[in-house]
Amino acid sequence: MHRADESGTSDNFTKFLSKTAEADWTYGNAKAWKAPGGTAVSKSDGIATKVKGTANTISYIEMSFAENQSLQTAKIKNGAGEFAELSAENAGKTFENAEVKGKDGDLALSLDYATTTPGAYPIVLVTYEIACSKGSAKAKSVQAFLKYTSSTEGQKELSKLGYAPLPETLRAKVAESVATIA
Repeated sequence: MHRADESGTSDNFTKFLSKTAEADWTYGNAKAWKAPGGTAVSKSDGIATKVKGTANTISYIEMSFAENQSLQTAKIKNGAGEFAELSAENAGKTFENAEVKGKDGDLALSLDYATTTPGAYPIVLVTYEIACSKGSAKAKSVQAFLKYTSSTEGQKELSKLGYAPLPETLRAKVAESVATIA
């Protein structure tokens, strides 16, 4: 089962397949599913509901949707040869060796889908926030929200919602970037 609509989830999953199963996955990566066959379903919540109601079905969705439907998740083989279980902690391990690109508050991660970090769950998707750094009437509210989510306490709360916690060095860089919003 795959997404019928374009999605970052499909793009991320097909990037993982393109990087780790090059000989078997020949469809590249894209927001729109390109491989033939399967059942197309719109949106992550649609996939989760359909998987729950259809025996012997395999698909890809965000961890929070799988948890909300009490779906079984697969262990994924990482570059260390381990079969890692899906958890916020194991997903966070993938970020530990991700290359941080950008400067002056504009941060981006280059993910290694074949990470050899022990215990790392290699299929992760980064959420980015874009905020105007000057002149916005809402800048203080945006900054307060992002300041909390990039704090140690905020990271703990986000992990309860299915988000992977940022490694401390990356969390500190994000917090520095948030501080530039005025």
